[in-house]
Amino acid sequence: MNDFEKLVDQLGLDEKRSRLLASSLVIHGHVCGGMPLGFIAGEAALKALGVEREQNMDKFVILESGDNHAAGCFADGVQFSTGATFGKGLMKKDPKGKFAFLLIDKLTKKAVHVRIKNEVIKNAFNSPFITEFRKKGIKPSDIPSEIAFEMLKKPFNTPVGELIEIKGPFEYDFFEPPATFNLVECEVCGQLCAENYARIENSKKVCLECFTYSK
Repeated sequence: MNDFEKLVDQLGLDEKRSRLLASSLVIHGHVCGGMPLGFIAGEAALKALGVEREQNMDKFVILESGDNHAAGCFADGVQFSTGATFGKGLMKKDPKGKFAFLLIDKLTKKAVHVRIKNEVIKNAFNSPFITEFRKKGIKPSDIPSEIAFEMLKKPFNTPVGELIEIKGPFEYDFFEPPATFNLVECEVCGQLCAENYARIENSKKVCLECFTYSK
């Protein structure tokens, strides 16, 4: 049992949920308050849509967080609990600097909008984790474990309805082009690229790096 598993074991969650949360912490890299808030919000979004965690390509998340603020950990939590990952192309940012997201079921064309309530965010930003450590430039992994664990524990000891606001389900007409499984070998550099990223230049098939007009 690793250190993250030991921490999660203290939360008293069911086995399946504990295993997923511990794995999420391993990938996320540190204990904090933002990731568990996103994790719980993602779970609630799935429940509101009446669907399970995504294993294939049937969900999509539009994150309303952005960059260079404290919502990156929240975004990781949403990604891990919903299974709508960046790597699978199931998540994108619509940068608004908010702790909120849209979860879309591509099969039913329904969606829910989820946001963390204002008071929850304010309380988190006024916690010692932020005021005494993060605002002073201390890295999350260097914050005392007892302080960090309180941030992890609190969301799981709070009723979901006190943490988040959900709107929906409502109709959402989602469209995306089909995935390609065709490859093109660039006639300039020789590297393979997906067909939808290839271009024609001087009657040659080229990748974007070798395509003069994209520079």
